[in-house]
Amino acid sequence: MKRLIPILLALSLLLCLTACGGGKTETAPTAAPSGDAGETAADQVLHLVPANATTNLDILMNTSDEASLVVSGSVFEQLVTVNAEYQPIPELCTGWDVNEDATEYVYHLREGVKFHNGETMTADDVVASMNRWVDNVATARDFTGGAHFEKVDENTVRIVMPASCAYLNNLMGTYANRPIIVPASVIENIDDTGILTEFIGTGPYKIAEIKEDQFIRLEKFEDYQPYGTDGDFSGWGGYKHAYINTVVFDLISDESTVVSGLRSKRFHASSGIGYDSYDLFASDDEFNVTMSSAEMPMLIFNKAEGLASDAAFRRGIAAALNCDEILYGAYGSRDFYELNSSYMFPSQEAWYTDAGSEYYNQGDGEKAVELLKEAGYDFTTPFKLLVASDSADFYNMAVVIKSQLDAAGIPCEILTYDWSTFVQIRNNEPENYNAFITSFSPKTVPSMNLYLSSGWAGWCTDEHIQTELQRINASINMEEGVAIWRDLQEYMWSDYMPVVNFGIQNVFMISSAEVQDLGYFERITYVNAHF
Repeated sequence: MKRLIPILLALSLLLCLTACGGGKTETAPTAAPSGDAGETAADQVLHLVPANATTNLDILMNTSDEASLVVSGSVFEQLVTVNAEYQPIPELCTGWDVNEDATEYVYHLREGVKFHNGETMTADDVVASMNRWVDNVATARDFTGGAHFEKVDENTVRIVMPASCAYLNNLMGTYANRPIIVPASVIENIDDTGILTEFIGTGPYKIAEIKEDQFIRLEKFEDYQPYGTDGDFSGWGGYKHAYINTVVFDLISDESTVVSGLRSKRFHASSGIGYDSYDLFASDDEFNVTMSSAEMPMLIFNKAEGLASDAAFRRGIAAALNCDEILYGAYGSRDFYELNSSYMFPSQEAWYTDAGSEYYNQGDGEKAVELLKEAGYDFTTPFKLLVASDSADFYNMAVVIKSQLDAAGIPCEILTYDWSTFVQIRNNEPENYNAFITSFSPKTVPSMNLYLSSGWAGWCTDEHIQTELQRINASINMEEGVAIWRDLQEYMWSDYMPVVNFGIQNVFMISSAEVQDLGYFERITYVNAHF
């Protein structure tokens, strides 16, 4: 019988913390595999193939899912992470205290934690790491009001913010720019690029070798000290044990090579298999297929300069788009996507709203032309759409968008580059494109959505949006925050149009049935895997 393990994203509201969307296939093993099986697992090598190749493993600066897949929670750990219900849980701290108006957070650090270079983690390392996060991540600055972490004593740090911030731990646990804790000595050695060159963390695995465009090899960190209760692992956090001594991420760009490698047992798992190959593995008892509604692909308008800096122009482009056709063109079956106008996932019941849905999935070329004429568009300047060649589904979306715009008399030019060049142009050359395509995972609070950041590509600098997001961040009363968000989503669809959400992508992981407790929570989780 084939093994299809669905993941349902669930909302959980506990205490004064908001958590939402997320899922999990299975919990980690409650104890180390016993007998010969455990001994064999230690000697075997786990081979995983990410969807795209990356060797920039500084996941504070690099927001790619593939980089997080390799090192988040396994090589690098954080003060706070989240469980499968997206509830913040301690990781490198034992807990925290929050004052009544949520302006001061005090974190009590785990003692005796070792870095991979042999140093013992102290408050100085945590302060340096967390302030690097605040200084480099616009959303972190927005949440904290620019406040910085400070040392209380060797095992305690705190942050005191100018305004209430009820969701700081949610941000720390889930945001794409991850506040990883590294030695202060490593941060001192960062050059003008701002990117880590020494990947030294506290996790159960350490970086052993990196070969550009070939592989990344991890080895078990013998001095790792697990936290939590043995057998209690959920989401990205809890008790972790490296049962397998060596994990290799094979950086393979050719899908046929990945497919043949999985079938020959050269590779053990991948989340980068195309939808055309789904049935090949779903019908084979030797493989597990793990499905998750975990991504929102979107068209992100460049609001800094050019055609799309005009909100009226953005509304015209949005009117022309048939999102059903776009998603079908990317995935080839309605089994692999869901239409959805909300900026939040349907399972995020508190924040989910269909406000503004009348402006979603219009597919109305005539209306688009009317709106663009009102915007003063000349119908000769091409709409430049940036896309990464490494992402076949995004490229296919771009092709469908081009056909829809061309049919309406709106010239469209697709700019295709490899991932690193795509990121360079997206982040640093707004003069060279009008929009780009990427996708986003669930966030526990709407203001955490990266595409609403004023400092990220797309540059959502609208004063009303930023003011309302700050009000949400400061809203200790949940109902008040939800009401603000519903009005704000209506405004974004009807007026500002920062992005066009196409819907929800159902992603999946293919894994060999011989690998046990290989989880999937937005990405592959392998810290407790064993043969």
